Amino acid sequence: MNVLSIVEATTTSPVTWQSKTIRFRYSLSIVKLFEVPFRAMEDTRPFDPDRPVTNDFQPPCEEVPGGHDVVVLRHQLLAGPIPVLSRVGGLLRYAPRQLPHFYTDLRGGPEQAFKTMSSKTRSTIQRKVRQFKTFCGGELRWSVYRTPGEMTEFHRLAHDLARKTYQERMFESGLPDTEDFRAQMLDLAERDLVRGFLLFHGDAPVAYLYTPAPDGLLIYDYVGFDPGYTEQSPGTVLQYLALEMLYSEQRFPTYYWGYGYSQSKKVFSTGEVLAADIFYIRPTVRNQLAIRLHYGIDRFAESAGALLNRLDLKKPIRRWLKRQ
Repeated sequence: MNVLSIVEATTTSPVTWQSKTIRFRYSLSIVKLFEVPFRAMEDTRPFDPDRPVTNDFQPPCEEVPGGHDVVVLRHQLLAGPIPVLSRVGGLLRYAPRQLPHFYTDLRGGPEQAFKTMSSKTRSTIQRKVRQFKTFCGGELRWSVYRTPGEMTEFHRLAHDLARKTYQERMFESGLPDTEDFRAQMLDLAERDLVRGFLLFHGDAPVAYLYTPAPDGLLIYDYVGFDPGYTEQSPGTVLQYLALEMLYSEQRFPTYYWGYGYSQSKKVFSTGEVLAADIFYIRPTVRNQLAIRLHYGIDRFAESAGALLNRLDLKKPIRRWLKRQ
């Protein structure tokens, strides 16, 4: 079966398919254990909060195309939870991350900025911005970066800062410093499809935010701050300033926060939808073992996380990790 056969079997909105290698991450909470690669035929549509909501999912094909392990449908909006692991025809269907996906609708312009926040929350964040300005001696210094030259400077400053963050020190998940990443960043900048933001204390950058828009909507991608400034809430301050600018700029319609809960997503988003990536897997012995192991580790991690929550230990552990 070829790509055309998949497209013909798909009855929803038009899909562009891409053959690529994807990697399943096996982890306990935020601690990565290992990865397993799969050759995938992937739906390349970006997240769209206006996509039809359904639970009546039919496989996009009767069998996975030759040379591939899995067909992936991305960002499928769900009317409610579906079975995480099930057989559908001759395929194994896996939907491991059925979680709220958060987004901020920027189309209302500056007059709509932060209107969905409660007045108490908005007042609290604005107070943090004022306090940071006072902390900096009365001057609030921050910058937005757009052009290739500006993004090169952003990357230099942000990567130096990223090496101080707990994301990089503990999990090697700070802003990448590879030739491929820089090339992609500069290509996006050439097409005005990326924004970088930095917050400064004096001349020193203390928080960064990298938001690419490869499909025309901004993605909350890489973020970090100097842990020495935790009490000043630099990440929250920079996020508020960045969104305020994006509402006014009116270049992008949506700011996509990704899936899963966090305080920033809940506070700054204007909407959320239940969605999942759905994997239709060729049921070879290797694939079934890999997927069932992934499913088992996820269930164990969820149970362990629930236990830590009941013992009120999850937040202290996260704070401890950030200090390491």
